[in-house]
Amino acid sequence: MNLYLSIFMSFLRIGLFGYGGGPALIPLIEKEAVQNQGWLSPEEFVDTIAMANTLPGPIATKLAICVGLKAGGSWGAVVALTGMLFPSTVLIVILSAIYYKYRNVPSVQGIIRGVRPVVIALLMVTVAHLFPKSVVSLDTFTIAAVSFIVVYFFNVHPILTIIAAGLIGVFFYR
Repeated sequence: MNLYLSIFMSFLRIGLFGYGGGPALIPLIEKEAVQNQGWLSPEEFVDTIAMANTLPGPIATKLAICVGLKAGGSWGAVVALTGMLFPSTVLIVILSAIYYKYRNVPSVQGIIRGVRPVVIALLMVTVAHLFPKSVVSLDTFTIAAVSFIVVYFFNVHPILTIIAAGLIGVFFYR
């Protein structure tokens, strides 16, 4: 029971204090799952991100499910997802009502403009943490660079890029 309470409280904190959308929560999930609780090793966390990115849906919820599953089995996955979604579900109902009522007020617009750059900074933190664990050689750097180029400049759908990288991995890293 203590394990499930620990999982719930960890993801409740992430859900309560994680701002900026799914990718911005990755550093918070990593800190909790790897550093604070030790449910995953750093390598397992990177692998979990890679696997979770192959599936549709928000990355943060997929990571909560994966971490919860690893830490506490099927019930751990349910508890992690519940803990993570509870705060945002309650808050989004309240904040949406307030936002739509006051969205044209200059101070509300200022808050939104001030928060946007933080989201970018949190994404950069995620890249900084994942880069040394994921891009470990010239060939993995090449895969990362080509993936960025084809998705960003040529608008190739990310799932096609993930599938292609997976196939490359099957043929070159067996």
